[in-house]
Amino acid sequence: MGRPTKLTPELAELLCEARANGHGTRGAAAACGISRSTLQLWLSKGEEGEDPDPIYSDFSARFTRAGAKAIGRLVNAVFEDAVGGVEIKRTVRPDGSEEVQVTPPNGVVALKALAQLDPDDWQPRKALEVSGPNAGPVEVAQSEVIEGIRERVRKAKERRAAEAARAEQAKQQDSGEEHGG
Repeated sequence: MGRPTKLTPELAELLCEARANGHGTRGAAAACGISRSTLQLWLSKGEEGEDPDPIYSDFSARFTRAGAKAIGRLVNAVFEDAVGGVEIKRTVRPDGSEEVQVTPPNGVVALKALAQLDPDDWQPRKALEVSGPNAGPVEVAQSEVIEGIRERVRKAKERRAAEAARAEQAKQQDSGEEHGG
């Protein structure tokens, strides 16, 4: 039998509270006076095999839910900022009528959120400018220059496609972990 765990119910509650308040694993661990590696060990013990120790499996599930709640609150805040309409001031006039001031839509936040949610359609595109020697024009009469440009563009497209495929694969893995395991 090994030594007893330092993961007490009180410490587990503090860690989950830190996570729910937006701390990552490093910040939650530091706020509670433990190392990140200890926290990660406890979380991994909660996900081990078919019969993990209930102390760790309960903690791991609670810590994960706390993180999801924090993310949910932030997503809601981003959405509210993006669409606007959040009441910021209400004034009651002497005649009894009310004036309500609300936040305007925030297009920058909306575009950034869209780029994260649907990158194929909303990710900003970067322009590529090609110039010749000494920032001069590209000589189009030289076929090797044109072929060199075509080759660079082809390689750039391949890199982008590979990055998109890796991002999609990671997104699917994350989605599978959230829903299935």
